[in-house]
Amino acid sequence: MATRVAKQAVIPGSQFDWRQILSRLPKIIFGLGFLALLIMLTMKAQDPGFLPIEKIRAQGEFVNLTEDMLISKAGNIHGGYFNINVQKIKNNIEAIPWVDRAYVRRVWPGTLMITVKEQRARAVWGNKGLINDRNELFFPEAGTFPGGLPKLSGPNGSHGHLMLTYRTMQDLLLTTGLEIYAMKLDARRALSLQLTGDMKLLLGREAHYERLKRFIRIYSKLLVSQAGQLNQIDMRYTNGFTILRKQ
Repeated sequence: MATRVAKQAVIPGSQFDWRQILSRLPKIIFGLGFLALLIMLTMKAQDPGFLPIEKIRAQGEFVNLTEDMLISKAGNIHGGYFNINVQKIKNNIEAIPWVDRAYVRRVWPGTLMITVKEQRARAVWGNKGLINDRNELFFPEAGTFPGGLPKLSGPNGSHGHLMLTYRTMQDLLLTTGLEIYAMKLDARRALSLQLTGDMKLLLGREAHYERLKRFIRIYSKLLVSQAGQLNQIDMRYTNGFTILRKQ
């Protein structure tokens, strides 16, 4: 009797190509090793003792600041190169009134570099503040105020307007040789100037620029030779002015 031999069907793709797998094995091992190394380095970077910050440097054009002051304000540095809180240090530095802007960056492998732009004071505001070159207020210690700045005062929030007014009026006065040493805007919005030689100029509550221009014309023609004798000039009149001479 004839013996039947069963044939086994071969399904395409059901057999492994061991040679192909073995040829890819080094790449698989390398990829897994690289991934493990990356995970390990990421975990290690969170350790404050890994690549610690060993040096802090501060740079900029300083007048009222020093490198030691900035480094001290940076606080105790806790952290390594990768996990140090740069934003917190920046905030600490910018809390110093004389600091306008601070930039903090890491320098490989263990240095923290602080670059600072110092405030530039353009005027004194009241008795306790300064106005910078963007017409913004800042409040350093009064003992650090620079000398020779014009003194402005007025209602709260009027510092920007007064600073612009000061600059415009000082430009108009250039032809007279007079300088504005103080400018005051009172609660009724009346404006007065303190000029060279301790001369007070009253401009009232309206038409400030027109009255100043009228004063310049009168001063240049009639009063320049008497400048040292003038105590106060009142320009609040429509068609005239009054003079108060020094005693």
